[in-house]
Amino acid sequence: MSGHLEAVEREILGLQGMLLAALAQMRQLYDVYLEMLAPIARQQLITVSYQVCTQVFPEQFLTLEEPERQELQRQIVELATVLETTILGLQPRRQEDSTAKQGAMNGEEPSEADSGKEQETPSLAEQLSQVLYQSSLKINHLLQRAAILPPAPIAVILEIASKAENRPLGRIPHLLTIMLDEQKLQGEGEEEQNTTESQQESSSHQPMAAIYLQLEELEFQHPPLANQRSQIRQLEARLATLQQQLHKKQRQYLVLKASRAWWQTWKANETAEATAPIPEVMDGEQ
Repeated sequence: MSGHLEAVEREILGLQGMLLAALAQMRQLYDVYLEMLAPIARQQLITVSYQVCTQVFPEQFLTLEEPERQELQRQIVELATVLETTILGLQPRRQEDSTAKQGAMNGEEPSEADSGKEQETPSLAEQLSQVLYQSSLKINHLLQRAAILPPAPIAVILEIASKAENRPLGRIPHLLTIMLDEQKLQGEGEEEQNTTESQQESSSHQPMAAIYLQLEELEFQHPPLANQRSQIRQLEARLATLQQQLHKKQRQYLVLKASRAWWQTWKANETAEATAPIPEVMDGEQ
């Protein structure tokens, strides 16, 4: 049993080593993926804004004075640049560097736990989706303030779109075009609706457009990015398998260790009982 226990322990150490190697590879894949994604997302945010202003709502854009157009374009570029910087900031190597610098400032030594922080909740993928969602909100609100997009509860529209399964790709990537259904939106996003209630009354039967950057469309448009994401998914599946194997071996190790402890204690009790002196018979006891 002792030999079996040691063999399982060696298997556990081997699985742990493979997990650490896979996690290191995952960090490298995400570094490359985000390095590719950041400029793509920046350019797509600018491109879809251009398409909204020139192909979807050209009349509204033409009503702006030249200085207003310049200011609008400046703010679009600023939002796109912030998006690119934020995505790059999610790179595991940058987060690790930031953690190490912060720890050095506080006089702390880096620990093994720090190397796996990108796997904690929320996951890196969840953070990335949230960054794209927030950027979509901001660009839509910017275009609404410029009177390019008609007033509507953007947050509600994006929320509905995010929950829709198998949403078909539109004619213009990252652009939702829908008919504003006030009955469906009633009771949702009331605060945003109330601020533009009078304007919505005149535009409720007009087509509504909203910019919504999504990873699926970004990857669909850029095959190298999709290929990098595919490698990440394959490694994620391998990580899940390794974690399951490790959990199974750790459970097996505990069972074997508990079994050995049981029999060691049992034998010790038997030995103690066998060597215990036989009590003398007291007078009158037969």
